[in-house]
Amino acid sequence: MRTSYRKWSEYPYSGEQAPPEPYPAPAYFPMFFIFRQGNNEFLDPFRQRIHWQIKTPDSVEWGAELSFVEQTLSSLTPQKIQLAQYWGNAEATQNMLPMIFNLAEKYRIGSPQTARVLGYFHAAVNDAFVISWYFKYLWDVARPNQYGQNLVPILATPRFPSYPSAHATVAGCADSILKYFFPAEAAGIQETMEGCALSRLYGGVHFEVDNDEGLRLGRQIGEIVVNVLRTQNLNNG
Repeated sequence: MRTSYRKWSEYPYSGEQAPPEPYPAPAYFPMFFIFRQGNNEFLDPFRQRIHWQIKTPDSVEWGAELSFVEQTLSSLTPQKIQLAQYWGNAEATQNMLPMIFNLAEKYRIGSPQTARVLGYFHAAVNDAFVISWYFKYLWDVARPNQYGQNLVPILATPRFPSYPSAHATVAGCADSILKYFFPAEAAGIQETMEGCALSRLYGGVHFEVDNDEGLRLGRQIGEIVVNVLRTQNLNNG
């Protein structure tokens, strides 16, 4: 069935002659909290089927999304460029780890608890990457620079499909996990993680919906993990 949007695997990047080569392998990496059934249904740790909270790309108005990217890139401020480069020139988690260590020090939670926070954070982020890659290659949505427009992105466009944004999915997941461990810091955590997602629009490598839906998907994954933590606390109480 023909989709209503442009396919990533069918169009070359700006200035290139051939479509990009796919690399779907991370979509099939092992996960820690999510279980994959043979028919690509997914179960949570309590073996309940997961109903993913993400729009299908056929329900998105991609023309409007492209126009918004163009408008955004035409009105970038130095602060927005700096945000794009901060999150785009390093691994997203590389920029999140100092926050975790700073919060651990602020609340003096000790080495064992810090290790626990890091363990759940990294395991959850692993699952967020796998699920984001699963949807990327399931739907195969083109990047902004594959529309032949005169876009001038701040960042180099990654060579895998656009929807959803992996940065945003990881940020949404981290948002849920870190708010659980540091509830008094919820506002600052949310601002940081939403800035991570938004930076991909400012960089010109993602549509706004990639980021919004990535955040939503990531928060759902994070909440799956938080439910495990809450259940453990109840059992230990």
